[in-house]
Parts: sequence; structure tokens; C-alpha cells
Amino acid sequence: MQSNGGNGRVWVCMALMAIFFLCGGAGAFEASGFQTIFHADGEAAQPGCRLLNPEKCPVVNLGGRTVRQGPKEQDPYSSAEWKFDLDAPSVTEAGRFTLCIVHPDVGAGVIQPQLFPGTEGNHPGPERLASFTVLNTGQTRTAYFEFSIPPVKIWPKNSPLPHLTISGLSHLAELRVGPPLSDADWAAIRAGIPRDLSPMVTLSRPMELVTTAGIAVSGQDEAALASSLDALADYAPLARVLGFTSIETYVAWNTLEPEAEGSFDFHFYDAVVDRLSACGLKWFPLLIVGSAYALPDWFAASPENAGFVCLEHGLSNPVQSIWSPWHRRHVTRVLKAFGDHYGPKGVLEGVRLGPSGNYGESQYPAGGNWGYKGEPMHIHIGYWAGDAHAKADFQQWLKRKYGTVDQLNAAWDNATHQSFDVVSPALPQLILSKRERLDVTAWYTDSMSAWCDWWARETRTGLPETLLYQSAGGWGFREAGTDYPAQTKTMAELGGGIRLTNETDSFEQNFYATRLAMTSARLYGARIGSEPASSHTARGIAGRLYNLLTANGDHFFTYQGNIMTQPMAIESWLETLPAMDTRRPPLVEIAVYYPETMNQLDDATFRQLYAWGFNPRAAALRRVADVDYLDETLIRDGFLDRYKALVVVWGGVVEADVQEKIDQWLRRGGALFYPTFPRADWETVEGNRELTRRWAKGDTGDGAFFRFKGDMEPPSLYARFVRDTLLSRPGLHPWTRTMMEIPHPEDVFLSVQDDGHLLVLNYGAEAADLELPGGEHLQIPPWRIRRAAL
Repeated sequence: MQSNGGNGRVWVCMALMAIFFLCGGAGAFEASGFQTIFHADGEAAQPGCRLLNPEKCPVVNLGGRTVRQGPKEQDPYSSAEWKFDLDAPSVTEAGRFTLCIVHPDVGAGVIQPQLFPGTEGNHPGPERLASFTVLNTGQTRTAYFEFSIPPVKIWPKNSPLPHLTISGLSHLAELRVGPPLSDADWAAIRAGIPRDLSPMVTLSRPMELVTTAGIAVSGQDEAALASSLDALADYAPLARVLGFTSIETYVAWNTLEPEAEGSFDFHFYDAVVDRLSACGLKWFPLLIVGSAYALPDWFAASPENAGFVCLEHGLSNPVQSIWSPWHRRHVTRVLKAFGDHYGPKGVLEGVRLGPSGNYGESQYPAGGNWGYKGEPMHIHIGYWAGDAHAKADFQQWLKRKYGTVDQLNAAWDNATHQSFDVVSPALPQLILSKRERLDVTAWYTDSMSAWCDWWARETRTGLPETLLYQSAGGWGFREAGTDYPAQTKTMAELGGGIRLTNETDSFEQNFYATRLAMTSARLYGARIGSEPASSHTARGIAGRLYNLLTANGDHFFTYQGNIMTQPMAIESWLETLPAMDTRRPPLVEIAVYYPETMNQLDDATFRQLYAWGFNPRAAALRRVADVDYLDETLIRDGFLDRYKALVVVWGGVVEADVQEKIDQWLRRGGALFYPTFPRADWETVEGNRELTRRWAKGDTGDGAFFRFKGDMEPPSLYARFVRDTLLSRPGLHPWTRTMMEIPHPEDVFLSVQDDGHLLVLNYGAEAADLELPGGEHLQIPPWRIRRAAL
């Protein structure tokens, strides 16, 4: 691990300060007609400009020159700001003027000025900007921002609110104002932004560290390309400074093949790749062919355009049906063209697959509304199996499973279908027969798994040497159709990975939303990656990295604003990322049964993200021990044998063959826990409860069955019961036992690596003090990770 972290960063910053004052702004763009309105070495109140919070922006000596140091962020939910009161600047008839912020370029971040914050007619920010990132060069640099004030705007006087706030600025030398700049001026400023930069943090055990850099996601026309390249001029160097290894862009079918079938155009992405290469960065594109916003006009107008249809309303949307007889050939063509063009160039760190969904994920449409050409479309969480091609595929699936319609009718509680041709997928909530409902949901899920498997293998054909990641979102609700073990197994066979696109600021939610996929990836041997569903704060840096660290993960993605625009997040990133060099396989001896059969039979299991059944109890169990998730697929594949205990936290119905495998494991010495609710015995789909009743009578071979008899609220009661019972029995590894015995607050989480190191996450707002075996104390600051040998 090589990191300019901790004290090392202090010495680097001191050295850079010397460079800053020796080099000045050599080679930088020089604007004329500008007036300095604030000097850092002057009083807080100066002619034309007054610093309103000087107590938080003290004068300091930095490398022999006087500057002011900016306020330090203390709260992950609010920005620390410089606050100024300004005299009205001279403006053009259009109300335009340019603000220049001269600063020592030390550290990293995004300088963010705002005029009239919180006032009526709020101006959220500048209309043009360049050289606005802090790149740790040690030079004097100037950030440029053009603001526009409407002619009717009266410059407020004696306002209780500041005229100007600036966040993301650690040190200030001067503020200047002047006239608008020409297009040539802006181009010259961007051309002068440093590109040959060294990362402030690097890993000795590399992983893919991916972010965005202001590149247009949709509507990728010439104007979007120009604005994307302008943004890249600042954000790409900053990504490099922060240690990111590649930049993600959305690669849309309508940008690659806009005019006609077979007429490919790569100039948009070629320009992006050239800019990334100049900054020492790789490319990590997301390939999208079937989502609505990626459809070319010529295809959308063709008879081959066949979108999904929902069972709930019988309405369609433009996201292409995975059962369409035409879509596959287009996917194959596009993936091949992309691979032929970019595969040999050496610019790809990897590729993310976007096989379906609204955004480009391995699931059915669920949320968001990125319609064709930006138009609204019919979209919701539901069952998207109402088109004619889906119906035909379902009928063929049933024929392969049952052979005859009589066998189908018998399995479906004596249904009366005359032939397979009259059977259609029904909305699961309306189905009375358990086996019929399971057949509908299994076919629905297996169809998406098969589609994603085919998509991944087609991509591998076009890109035989490129690292591939599948995009898996959602949180397990069956309407999404995401079978995490099945999709992970495919990617393991292809030497790729799975990227979970569902993390947030909540560590516990990240845990229970990603654990099945991360467990599957570890067990099958796929690479593990994570992505936030949208935003997170500085808290999320430690929580998300810890989730990957304890799973021995390989790939971290975040959106640029989640780190680059938050000084507190940057500080956390630089301090916490080095922990990823200590990645090792975890020692996990306790598994939570993931009730997939119940999930397909009962919407209450996972349909609501905050469902009261499974997630709160799994989260409570995670507070007392590190656990993996095992569903029916993983149990069938023999992975239960790796665990000492299996804990059922929710779900009263299981497939008979899976229950038999659990019984065999139990008799070989396993410990099985079953909750108070559901109050009935654990039964098979056919209603057989015999095995559970035998276990309750002690017929468990060398194992043990524990039925919790207490209340299910609060969920911590069941978690403590599991912990205390396991600690009272022999069999656990001493490291696991020690981890479970260490007292800790409920917002502190523990995990053990296979070499006996304890990994601790403090996800609380107060420092934590843990007493380790032998009396040693481990101090963990808020939202930080620490590692100690047991």
C-alpha cells in the first residue's frame, strides 16, 4: 500500500506549498480587466468585499505566504462555506460577470461558488466554469466562474444572507471580478488544466476504482459531446488525483448506430476515450442496447420494436421484451461492433453489461422513467410478462417441465386446462395454487437469468480479453426477476463479476440488500463490485468500503458528486481506501437462510424494501455476528456444508429437496435455528411438516435444532438468542467466538478474516472504544474502519 495518508499527507502538503510559492501560476491563462476585491492577507472587511465568517476562515502562513484557511466540514449532511458580502460587480447588459478564485492548489476537491443562496430568484451556480477542481499540484491556480444576473435583479443591500458562498475551497489567496470571457478564453483555460498528475492514494493490491466525470448519460449529440469534454477537462484529472482507475460512461445504442442498421459511429466515445487516456485513466463503459432511452429512431419506428407488457394493466413500454424474436440479433451486432472497435485499443479497464431494465440492469423494468427520447412511459414494479412472445415462451417452458397437460393440471391442484396453448402467465397475487404460482415466478425469473447469461456470453465473444461485470440491482423482490446466485454463477464461468447497484448511506441496508449476491460471488468465485443506488455522504464511504472489504471484494463505483464535491468525503476516502489493501477472505461460520421459495409465494417477504419480516431480523443478527446468506440454489449446490449454523429468520415454506439437504447437514452436526414466527412448523410446498416435527423431538443426529420461543419484537431478542446459544456450545472457531464475545455498541460492526484479523466499522457519530482479548483497547473514530489481530 502506498498512501499519502495521515502524517504522510501533511508532509506532502508542506512540500507542495513550497512549490506553490516558487512556481506561482506559471503557464496559466491570464485574464485582463479584472479587479481584486479580496486579499487573504488583508482585513476581513475590504473595499468591495467583506468576509462574514472570519472566525472560521483564519489567516495562516502557508509556505511563507499569507492565505486564509477555509472552514472544516464537521457534518456529513451540510457543507462548510466561506461567506461573503459583495458590492455589486460591474456587469454587461446581459448581467454577466466573471468571478476568479485564486488559491493554492493543495489537496483535492471541487470549488463551488453560489450567488444569493436562499434568496428569492436563487441562482444555484455559475453558467460557465473551468479550472474549478483542486488537483494537489502545489501551484497557484485560478478557478473561473461566469454568473448571469437578470437585468431586473436588484443587488441586495444589508441582507442577512451572504451574497456569495464558496464550498470545497480549503485555502484562498484572492477573489477577483471582471468581464465575461470569450469562447477562446474558456478553451485556453481548459487547455491549461494539469493532466500529468500523481494520485494521492494508490493500492498495492489493485482493484477497479470507478467513477463518473460529467459525461452526458443520454441525448449524446454534438452539444452534449462538447459539454462532456468540458466537464472531463476538470473531473478526469481530479479522478486521477483521488486514485480512481477508470471512468464510467453510458454507451447507448442510439449513439453507436444513430442513422441506420449497420452504420456505426464511434466518434462520441472516441473523443471521450482520448481525453481519459491523456489523464492516465482507463474506460469502464456500460453497454445499453434494449432500454428505452437507448433506442435509435430507425429501430423505434420499425416493426421489430417489441416492448414489455405488464400483467397488471396490459400496458406496454419501450424497454425491449427479452422474449422478442428480433432483439437478439441487434444485441449481437452491436456488441460485436463495439468489441471490434474498442477491444484492441487497450483503453478498457472493464465493461459493465446493461441487458435490460429501465437503466440497463439485469432485471425487468421496475422504477425510474427514462423513456424513449425522454418521453414518459408506463413503468412500475410489477410482472412484465404480458406480451405474446412471453406467453408462447411460458407455454414451451411448461411443456418441457410437465410433458402433458394432464400432469400440469394435477400439479396445479386439479386445474382444467385443455391444452398448453390456453395457458398464460397470470399475475401471481391472483393464483390460488402454490405450485402454479411457483411455476410462473420460476419461469419469469429463469427467463431473465437465461437472457443475462446469453447477453454475457455474447459480450464475451465480442470482447474475449475484457473484464466483464453484470449489473444487478433491486433488493430481491421477485418482480425484478433477479436471481443473484444464477447471475453470479454465469459471471464466474466467464471470469467476470457482479456489480450490485443498490447501496445507500445505510450500512445495514447495504448489507441485507447485497449479501446474497456477495455470498454467491465468493462461493462461486466471481468478482464482487458495488454501486450506490444514487447518492451517499461521507458516512457512506466507510460503510460501502467495509461492505466490500469484509467480502474480499474487487470493484468500487461511485458517482462523482458523492466524493469529489464533499471535502469530508474526500478526507474519508483518502484515509479509508488504504484498508482495501488488507482484503482477505472472511471467516464466516453462520449462514442466514434466504427464503426464496417464500419470496415467490408471498409478497410480504421482500416486496417492500423495509418489510418487517426478513430484513430487520437479518440486520439484528449482523449486529452480533458476521453472516452469509444461503438460498435454495446455494444449498442445492452443496455450500451449506461450509457453515456451522443456519438461522431461519423468516419464511415458513421451503421446497422438499432443499429441506432434505438441510436435514442431512443437520445430522452431520449442524445447528439449525427457527424463529417464533411463523408459528406453524416449517413445511414443504406440498404442506408436509414431518421433518420439522422430528427435529423438535430431538431427532437431529449429531446436530441440534433450536426453536425460539420468545417475542419477535424487537428483532434483537432473536439475535441475542442465536448468539448466546452458539457461544454456549462447542464447535465455533476461536476467532469467531472471540468476535461474538467482544462488547460493542449496536452501530459498531465486526468481521474476522481468515488470517485472524478483526475488522471493525464504527458507523456511529461518536468514537468507539473496544476492549479486545488481553485488555488491549481499540479506538475507532466515527465512520472509520480499523483492523487488529486477535
